[in-house]
Amino acid sequence: MFWNLITQGLIGLALLVVARAATLGMFQYGRHCRWRQLNELQSLVEDFRNQPEVQKVLNILDYEEYRLFDLTLPNGKVVRFEASDERMKRALRSHGQMVKTRLGLNQIHQIRSQAGKMDDPTGQVFERYASEEFPIELALRDWFDCFLMGLEKFETSIQAGLIGPQDLKPFVIYWIQLISDRKFRREGGSGFYDQLFHYIYWAGYDGVQRLFERYGYKILPPPYSTHDFARFASPKGAYDADHALCLAKAAHLVYSDLEYITDIVKLWLSDQPDTTWQAMTAQEYVVDLMKRWLREGDPPNTQAIQDNFKYFDMRATDTQAFLFRKGQHIMLIFRGSQEVADWKTNFSFKLRPFQGKINPNAELPGGEVHQGFQGAWESVEKVVGYYLRQWWADDSQLWVAGHSLGGALAALAATSLDYQGFKVSGLYTFGQPRVGDWQFVREVNQRMGDRMFRYVNNNDVVPMIPPQFNILKPTRFYGHMGQFRYFSTSGKLQMQSFFGQRWPDRLLGFVLALRESGADLVNDHMMGFYVSHLQTALDRELAEEEAQKEKERWAKLELKTGKEA
Repeated sequence: MFWNLITQGLIGLALLVVARAATLGMFQYGRHCRWRQLNELQSLVEDFRNQPEVQKVLNILDYEEYRLFDLTLPNGKVVRFEASDERMKRALRSHGQMVKTRLGLNQIHQIRSQAGKMDDPTGQVFERYASEEFPIELALRDWFDCFLMGLEKFETSIQAGLIGPQDLKPFVIYWIQLISDRKFRREGGSGFYDQLFHYIYWAGYDGVQRLFERYGYKILPPPYSTHDFARFASPKGAYDADHALCLAKAAHLVYSDLEYITDIVKLWLSDQPDTTWQAMTAQEYVVDLMKRWLREGDPPNTQAIQDNFKYFDMRATDTQAFLFRKGQHIMLIFRGSQEVADWKTNFSFKLRPFQGKINPNAELPGGEVHQGFQGAWESVEKVVGYYLRQWWADDSQLWVAGHSLGGALAALAATSLDYQGFKVSGLYTFGQPRVGDWQFVREVNQRMGDRMFRYVNNNDVVPMIPPQFNILKPTRFYGHMGQFRYFSTSGKLQMQSFFGQRWPDRLLGFVLALRESGADLVNDHMMGFYVSHLQTALDRELAEEEAQKEKERWAKLELKTGKEA
C-alpha cells in the first residue's frame, strides 16, 4: 500500500513536470511563431516600401507636389513628366488596347519610313508620342504593377499564415482608404480612380480585391457604359429592371467630381459606343489616341451637352444634384450622405408642413415631413423647376433617383414636382431614410405609390432612420412611401418580402459579416452594392426571358413537326 502511494505520487509528479514542460514549450513555440510572423511582416513591408516603383506610386497617390518624375528613355534621353490623371488613365488601359497601340505604332513607323507617305508636322507628332509619351505610359504601368503585386504578396502571406491581417493593417490601411474610400480621395481624381479599379479587374489582381475586403472595402469595377440609357424606352408600367439599373448608376455617379460626371453624361448622351476602339484598325486607333492626347489639358468642352445637362451645388445646404435629358426622358439625380454635415441632417428628427415653391396654386399633400430634408430640397427646387419648364414637352417623362440622403431628397422632389404639374414617371431610391409622417405617406401613396420604388440592401441601417416614433411629436409617426424591394444576404432581389422572411435573413447577414472587417450596417449601405445587385438581377431577368423564348420556339417547332407527321 505504501509503495503504491509512492508510485502514484511519483507518476503524478512526473505528469505535472511533463505538463509544465509542454505548456512552457507551447508558450515558447507560440512566442517563436509570433516573432517569426512579425519578422516576416517587417521584411515584407520593408521590401514593399523600398522598391523605387512602389515609392513613386505612393507619392502619386499621396502628395500632389511630388508628381513630377524623371525617366530615362531607351535612347538614353532623360525626360521629366507629370503623372497627370489623363496620362495615368492612358497607362492603365486594358491589355487589348495596349497591344493595339504597339501594333499601330509599328505600322505607322513603317509608313513614316517611306518617303512622301507622311507630312513632317504629323511625323513629328508621331515621333514625340512613340519615343516619349508611350514609354512614359509603359513606365507608369510598370510602377502600378509593382505596387499591386506588392499588395498581392501581402494577401498571399496572410492566406499562408505567415502574417496576420491585423498586424498588417497599420501599414496598408492608409493606402487602401486613399484608393477605395471617396472621403480620402483627392478632389478631381474620380476618372483616375475608376480607371485604376478597371485595371485591377483587367489585370486579374484577385488578391488585391480580397485584401481590400479584409479591411471593409470592396473594389467594384465602374459600371458606366454608352449603352446605359440606350434602352431607356417607355416600359409597360412604371417599373422596369433596366430603368432601375440605369438610375442606380446615375445615383452612384453623382458622388464623383463635376468633371468626371460631365464625362460620363457625355458618354450617355453619345451615339458612339464605348467599344468603338475594338472595331478600329490598329492605325486608326493610334491616330485617334494621339488626337485625344493632343487635346489633353484643354478646358473641358461642355458646349456639346450644356443644353441637356445641368449640375446644381447649393453650398448653403450642401445639396448636390444633376439634371440631364436624353430624348423625351429627363433624369433628376440627388447626391447622398458623404460628409458629416449630411449625417447631421439625417439625424435631425424635427417635422414641418410640406410646401412647394414652383406652383403656389398647387394642392399639396397634408401631413408633415423631415425638416432637414425639406430644407435641402427647397434650396434647389426653384432652379430645378426653371429648367424643367425649359425642357418640358408633351411626351416628356421625368425620372427621379437618389441614394441615402439623396434618396430622401429624391422622394420629396418627386412628390413636389408631381403635385405641381410635372408628372413623375418613376422614382427609384436606394438606402433611403424615412421622409414624412403617416398622413403624408398615406396621401402620397394613394396618388403615386405605384410609381415609387424603394430598394434596401440587407442590413443597410439608413432606411431605419429616423425612427418611426418621434419623441418630439409622440402623435406623429414616420413612414416609408412606395413599393419595397429587398436584396437578401446573397444579393438576390426580392420583389416582395415579408417581415418574417427579412429579419431571419438580416440576422444571417449580420452573423456572416462578423468575420469581415467593417460594420455590416454601414457596408450594406454602399451604393456600389446596389448597382452590382441590380446588374445581377437584370442579367437573371434577361436570361429567364431568353429561356422562355427558347422554350416557346421549341414548343412551336414540336407543334409544327407534329402536324406535318
